[in-house]
Amino acid sequence: MAGECGVVLVHGKWGKPPYEHAPLAVRLLAEGHRIREPSMPWSLARRYDLPFEQALEEIDGSVRELRQAGCERVIVCGHSLGAGAALGLAARRRSMDALALLAPGHFPERLAAQALTSTSLSLARGAVAAADERRLALLDCNQGLCRRLRVRPTSYLSYFEPQGPAQWPANARAIAAPLPILMLVGRRDPAYSLGIDYAFAHTPHHPRSEYIEIDADHADTPALGADIVLAWIASLEPDTRP
Repeated sequence: MAGECGVVLVHGKWGKPPYEHAPLAVRLLAEGHRIREPSMPWSLARRYDLPFEQALEEIDGSVRELRQAGCERVIVCGHSLGAGAALGLAARRRSMDALALLAPGHFPERLAAQALTSTSLSLARGAVAAADERRLALLDCNQGLCRRLRVRPTSYLSYFEPQGPAQWPANARAIAAPLPILMLVGRRDPAYSLGIDYAFAHTPHHPRSEYIEIDADHADTPALGADIVLAWIASLEPDTRP
């Protein structure tokens, strides 16, 4: 990719420094790329303090920072829920030049289908209907581990409504124009069984888009896939810019 390149690294659910993408961040810096690593609303420190749509604005702010720092190309690279947010941003505005989606995670439509979030969704919907924005103890699940977090109901629904703004297939379909997308999935990741057709196949075709499977689990995909991510970034041409 010609010109200076910036990468926004978007961490996964309950993330805290050093994030699971830290080894990839080190490699990107060593290759001369600028990076931003925003702490997102789904971090342990923030616990969904802002709705999904406002989280996307925070990512977009990091994209703008890299542009202002002189980056001619900016890639949004998300891990787990961070990948879902990166996809969600691309579905709403084309501020980035490419997406790297590592170990896709947080599928609100699947959590609801498994009845894991049914009670919490009902509680949150009731609170919103009553205009009650006090924090509630609502269920969140991360790679098979479920815990209750105190979250404002409007924010909770923005992340967990099965037909809400965080839904993977809908966001994939909503990308308006072809965009280079790398989706990297570990064969030991629970999401591996979803396959290429769940979301990736619904994105507009771009000749530089790739769906790649590697020998990794959910957590170590960013580290074990670093070589692939770096090679893919290097392969992108100047005409990938929107």
